[in-house]
Amino acid sequence: MDALVQLINTFSKNDVSDFSAFIHRMKKKEGRKDLQLFQLLYKNKEADSGEIINHLYPDGNKEAYHALRKKLYKHLNDFIYHKQIRNDYTLESQINAQVSMARYLKEHNITTTAWKYLQKAENMAVSAEHFALANNIISLQLDMPLKDLNQDLRKLLVRKQNYLRLAVEDENADTAYKIIKHLHREAKISKEEVDLEKEVEWIFDEYQLNKALSNRPSVVYKLMSILRSVAASNKDYYHFEPILVSYYSQIDKEAAQKKSNRVMLARLQYMVAHTLFRNKKFAESIKYLKILRETLRLLVKTEYARMLPKLTQLYGANLFFTGKIAEAIRVVDANFTEKLSIQQEESLNLKLNQSIYHFFNRDYGQAAKLLASIGHSNAWCAKFAGIEWVVKKDLLDIFIQFELGHYEIASNRVRALLRQRALFKNHQQYERVEVFIKLIGKIVEDPEVAKSEIFYDEVEESFDWQPIAEEDLHASVFYAWLKAKLQGRDCYEVLLELISIYQ
Repeated sequence: MDALVQLINTFSKNDVSDFSAFIHRMKKKEGRKDLQLFQLLYKNKEADSGEIINHLYPDGNKEAYHALRKKLYKHLNDFIYHKQIRNDYTLESQINAQVSMARYLKEHNITTTAWKYLQKAENMAVSAEHFALANNIISLQLDMPLKDLNQDLRKLLVRKQNYLRLAVEDENADTAYKIIKHLHREAKISKEEVDLEKEVEWIFDEYQLNKALSNRPSVVYKLMSILRSVAASNKDYYHFEPILVSYYSQIDKEAAQKKSNRVMLARLQYMVAHTLFRNKKFAESIKYLKILRETLRLLVKTEYARMLPKLTQLYGANLFFTGKIAEAIRVVDANFTEKLSIQQEESLNLKLNQSIYHFFNRDYGQAAKLLASIGHSNAWCAKFAGIEWVVKKDLLDIFIQFELGHYEIASNRVRALLRQRALFKNHQQYERVEVFIKLIGKIVEDPEVAKSEIFYDEVEESFDWQPIAEEDLHASVFYAWLKAKLQGRDCYEVLLELISIYQ
């Protein structure tokens, strides 16, 4: 497709209207050919250049047409640039606004006020750890009449040197982040195993990040976040845990106590607690949640409100997997959870967890109500919570309908889930899920089949079983129901037994 058409194709109806107004910003003219070209390409994406030239230039002037395309490109570039600036509410844009005002004031010799704007911009940049920006701001300050402003050149130079060092650290951390991301992407394509710990150690040494990792929780958090995403996609928290705990433990105590580091420290503490939970180390996970709770008390209200739902749900999950199901239900069903500021993904996770806990507590009716209260299609839910969440929700729904005696509904749910093969395509970790669903389908169709030795052997031979310590915790929830049917036992009792074996 024509590059110009591709660019115009990204515009919404509002963008088209705004661009028409923008192109007339300098002077309104009737019959603008550049606007006509824009509208032709927007309305008829398949039109060839010959048709367009004949429409705009009956004499077939190709040179004029190509000059017009260049003119339209320039207008589009300007429009997109101004639109992005207008819609940019980031802290970086606010800092740049302060700097722009300072430049304007300096040009008009209002230097004292200009200096105040630069000081404010510097403080904002340092607070947000935008050290490259802070370094540039010092460069602007050095161009000011320092003697008239009663400023010390040496102090400015010391700050500049410090900001430059930290900016280099940030650049190195960003490069390390991208290398790790690239290695993970390549490993997924080639399906080769990567020694994560060894690669991380090499990358951090190569880019001299070890000192930054001990002094700056924000750098630790950024790098651990990409490693965690690797672990999550591979369901391999087992190998991620020692890396995370090691680098978290290396954070300098003085750095950990700084007010500016509290938010990142809290996020790291949650990451550690969640990773330990996924590796079935529940007592240690709860220990870190208690540390996190103390850190949260020191945070501003907005960050406290953002982190509290995560802490609450993880605490409830730890209780559930340690045999305290009634207490877990009280935690996630508590009235205060309805007042929490919860994002869509967290809201969906809360509903699913509530339903799972009630299901394992044999309150199948309440579990069904909670799932029904989600009130959105699978496609909508997948946008916020992902494919894996949708599969878990549908599996749980099958279990609930089966336990309620709605065998035909359960059977229809199994067939519907298997028809959605797009869910499993190109997702290697979901291959086991498809096998699992087919086994569940056999029990749903004939509950007595679960008692046969032939079916028991089929289950045992159907999976490439993981080492016990590395088996995914969430997978255990669903396998416990299948095993309970094979053994004719209570599924929560079986789940706790599985967890004790894993530990």
